[in-house]
Amino acid sequence: MGMRKHLTAAEAAVLDAVLPAGLTDEMRDVALCLYEALALEDSRAGQQQPAGDWLADLQRLARMAALQLQHLAREKGGRAIYLAKGVAMYLSARDRQMCDRFTGNNYRQLAAEFDLTEMRVRQIVDAWQREQFTRRQGLLPGLD
Repeated sequence: MGMRKHLTAAEAAVLDAVLPAGLTDEMRDVALCLYEALALEDSRAGQQQPAGDWLADLQRLARMAALQLQHLAREKGGRAIYLAKGVAMYLSARDRQMCDRFTGNNYRQLAAEFDLTEMRVRQIVDAWQREQFTRRQGLLPGLD
């Protein structure tokens, strides 16, 4: 696994310049996550002193992140929301097949079938089960 790339303080400051005063720390954090997701896709990310086209692109991305935050606040504001880690979405086809074949206690059989250790099968299945449980909890009456 490679090193995780980060924005520099100067690149993050571009976002701070467009965010309105009075945001909560959580709202600023969400804005930064949205901004990072966009900016880190560019190979120029990580510059100590962004300038020129990169600075202009960062300013555009910062405005987009601010608009996304505003939209989220308008649509979901005032209620507690849970953001799942999305484990199920990242399962490989093999892992999905394994989880589909899981019967509750057949870890050893799945390990042999998929040429994995029993511990690895448990990790994959357990992560998938936690995701499923969390998703179902949101459907309980009174938790909407």
